[in-house]
Amino acid sequence: MKIAFCTDGIFPHAVGGMQRHSRLLIEELIKQGADVTAFHPHDKEIFEGAKEVKIQGIDTSKNYLKECKAYSRRMHAALKKENYDVIYSQGLSVWYKAEEFSDKLVVNPHGLEPFQALGFKDKLIAIPFRRVFSSIFKKAKAVVSLGGRLTPIINGIVKKEKIWVLPNAINLPQRQKTTFPNKNEKLEVFFLARFANNKGIHILMEAISQLNKEGFEDKFHFKLGGKGPMWEHYKSETAAYKNVELLGFVEDEDIPDLYTSSDIFCLPTLFEGMPTVVLEAMGYGIPIIVSDVGATAEQVDTSNGYLINKNNVDELKKALMAYLELSAEEKKSMGLTSFERVRNNFTWSAVAKRHLEKFSEMQSK
Repeated sequence: MKIAFCTDGIFPHAVGGMQRHSRLLIEELIKQGADVTAFHPHDKEIFEGAKEVKIQGIDTSKNYLKECKAYSRRMHAALKKENYDVIYSQGLSVWYKAEEFSDKLVVNPHGLEPFQALGFKDKLIAIPFRRVFSSIFKKAKAVVSLGGRLTPIINGIVKKEKIWVLPNAINLPQRQKTTFPNKNEKLEVFFLARFANNKGIHILMEAISQLNKEGFEDKFHFKLGGKGPMWEHYKSETAAYKNVELLGFVEDEDIPDLYTSSDIFCLPTLFEGMPTVVLEAMGYGIPIIVSDVGATAEQVDTSNGYLINKNNVDELKKALMAYLELSAEEKKSMGLTSFERVRNNFTWSAVAKRHLEKFSEMQSK
């Protein structure tokens, strides 16, 4: 089986969830013996055991949608040079004349951001992207859903039989958290995301403010990692908070200590696909508080954390207080459930295997 894997970037040469997904999935497909040709825009050879085809990249200084269309034209020309059994497209990588590959095209739209736009302005901007994705979905043989609330969005465009539910994944870390605080002992709460409105940083800060005013300042210490457009605003705002520590951009080598020194991971995000940071936190064996958006319900339930409604400060506060009141053993049990769920369902080994199974099923029909 010859697989063409088409993406607009490979981590760390391009940064983003889709780019990281591309790298890790390709690496695992290669490990499992797949014949993969990686189509990407980077000059460097990235993978051992895979062919690589370099495509002139997207110029981010120009109109993004037009650049995506131009990139897909170049991708189309490269794909036509050889025959493939499966063409796996990340995002809009295979758009131009996608109908020519309709019997073998698998599209992974990831978080479906255009279908989850939040404000009037963002919804207007999202309209052409929604139309393009809808068109590609209809031309593809299969469309990948990360699961949860994302599947019904895709099902509103194509039939259910065309949807493959294939989650995000991680490689399991070498260590997990083993000790947790007792009931009503101080909690270390970790947030790691881009400092942008859609990640719910304002929801978290309002919850912190209210908890502090209600006399719980000494019960919680919040570590907030990440940077972004709202960084400077919150840097000045949190200066007066004794229990909030802004970490800035977090280097990969600092990740293990931050997760294992935390008692719970918190992400009150407004929209998502299947957030990698939540899987990472689970892999380190800690419980989770996350908004019920995208595919987060596939990751978290009452056995390993708290699934809260988005934009809901009260529910976030209640989740933090409920966790504070659990015994050390109860907290540890939730953390162990997080780890076991990742180990059983969300490793790259398991997810790549499921991809290959679906590819084989598609070929046999």
